[in-house]
Amino acid sequence: MDGEAVRPGRPGRGYWFEELAVGQVFDSPGRTITETDVVNFAGLSGDYTPVHTDAEYARRMPFRRRIAHGMLVQSIATGLGTRTGVLEGTIAAISGVTIDWKAPVFPGDTIRLRLEVAELGASPAKRTGRVVYRAHVLNQRDQVVSEGTWSAIMLRAPRAAARPIETVAGEVQP
Repeated sequence: MDGEAVRPGRPGRGYWFEELAVGQVFDSPGRTITETDVVNFAGLSGDYTPVHTDAEYARRMPFRRRIAHGMLVQSIATGLGTRTGVLEGTIAAISGVTIDWKAPVFPGDTIRLRLEVAELGASPAKRTGRVVYRAHVLNQRDQVVSEGTWSAIMLRAPRAAARPIETVAGEVQP
């Protein structure tokens, strides 16, 4: 997390593989985890574990109150990943994810995502490249609540999107 934060200035298009560099950092806006999020996620996933859904039970547990599902937090983090702007229209697929949970997230906490380009590599396809992002989810106190990696297949820039080359006569060549 040592890189300088970068905010994409191109709404509507993310970064092509060629525009990424190891060390680039992209921060998302924040998103508050609500009571409704926790209830809806329990219903959607079928995970009614009492530490998430039963306030009396949770009071007897180490955190003394209900916590958000870890996978709920990660699901929201993927949405925040799109809000960084880096992936918009330029990601082909997420090919792998690792997650280490570091601290609980409670209803009412606000989380944000920091993606750092950790590795760039070749892809079997000519139109894509492989990128490994370090993914850090932080709460409103800038405490890391989870971290891991996202392996992604990113699109390469189409030839038409490449910067034009000027000729001696001042004409632009594709």
